[in-house]
Amino acid sequence: MKKTIYKYLLLLGVLVVALLSLVGCGKELSQVNANSAKAEVSQSTQAPTGTMKVHVLDIGQGDAILLQIGDKFSMIDTGDIEHRPQVVALLKKYGVKELENVILTHPHADHIGGFYAIAKAIPIKHVYDNGIEIDSGTYRTYLKTIDTKQIHRETLHTGDRLDLGNGAYFEVYAPWKGEVMTDKKGEVHQNNNSIVGKLTFGKFSMLMTGDAEKEEEARLIKEQNTKMSSKILKVGHHGSNGSSQKDFIRSVRPEAAVISAGLHNSYGHPGEKAMARLLEEHVDIYRTDTMGTITIRTNGTDYDIQRER
Repeated sequence: MKKTIYKYLLLLGVLVVALLSLVGCGKELSQVNANSAKAEVSQSTQAPTGTMKVHVLDIGQGDAILLQIGDKFSMIDTGDIEHRPQVVALLKKYGVKELENVILTHPHADHIGGFYAIAKAIPIKHVYDNGIEIDSGTYRTYLKTIDTKQIHRETLHTGDRLDLGNGAYFEVYAPWKGEVMTDKKGEVHQNNNSIVGKLTFGKFSMLMTGDAEKEEEARLIKEQNTKMSSKILKVGHHGSNGSSQKDFIRSVRPEAAVISAGLHNSYGHPGEKAMARLLEEHVDIYRTDTMGTITIRTNGTDYDIQRER
């Protein structure tokens, strides 16, 4: 009888230990699930928050694009020397008190000329360029301004990705590190070394092209092709006939295109052939010379485009 009771007690003890082990495993499983959920929440915080506005400023024959992401501001290009008062006035109009980032696509005056006046009027944290120098007074003023104002400077190349905050980022497709595109004379082709990249905010995207012409476009098609697909295309080189080739437009597949050019400019921008190619691909065209500042507003899902006039 005692042996029987002892066997039952022993069996009961084994069952209790097993039960406690299962409870322990349950706790460990709960912790694993909790950690997984925490990781998912952490990833979800990378989603876009608030809204983003892209203002393609009407400053004449040049490029100056203001990015308003939440309550922070960045720029892509800054217009020409003659645009300095106008650009600064527009930034103040939009309530810009500080610029987080300024991306200068290439060192031509109509893209970097406004930098000096902007830096004098508004603090700039970071500036990014393509690292290619040019022998001009405007470029030397740019370098001196960076040094005087102690602005952090970096160069951008293919594969770089710039975090603009609130889930917005700028992915760089060109230029190429250690490589420079040249013209027929073997000299640096400034336009075709423009920083080209995609601005992304949730499901919204806009391809920024600087002054890229058909040669840079051709290489981008070969290397990136449909990765460049974007809702909106900022047309290269102010809509010149040497930009926006048909194959490039088909790679980007934009719903709308924005052209920054001066009214009655001496270059004939935008060109009739470039305009025709965009229209043939059923792309809606917005242009600063006839419509004023173009503003794109998005919540990361939907977007709308507003024209000043």
